[in-house]
Amino acid sequence: MEEFGREVAYPTIEQMIDTNRRMIQAFGGSFSPPDNCRYRQSLEYILDAIKLRIYDRELFPTLKEKAAALAYEIISTHVFIDGCKRTGVWVAYEFLVANAVPIVYDRTVEDIAVEMARGTASREDFLHWLHSHQPDGSNVL
Repeated sequence: MEEFGREVAYPTIEQMIDTNRRMIQAFGGSFSPPDNCRYRQSLEYILDAIKLRIYDRELFPTLKEKAAALAYEIISTHVFIDGCKRTGVWVAYEFLVANAVPIVYDRTVEDIAVEMARGTASREDFLHWLHSHQPDGSNVL
């Protein structure tokens, strides 16, 4: 259950870049110094967007909606030169864990990440995936 009224722990740009570096080190790929970003401003935009309020209403009001937006934008806009899919889903995971939202990732996260990169899955599709991967009590993060 998402808690309302508590302060949200947002990732920093440096944390997202570090996640990208760790994903490439762990799973392969190329990292172009200093930050592997196509456009660093795109990361800034993504962070600003998930915090955005319009007429005193949040554009992404729930933590899962924010996580879905993070992953989707990192993946679909190809923010990094390499490792966007892995980075996008892992940044979303770390965001949810940092905000005490239980989630269970399994191998199907690869499928939805590939679909988002191809443009055949939307942010809403990933949000649905997140909702369907809440622990049922027997799963441990």
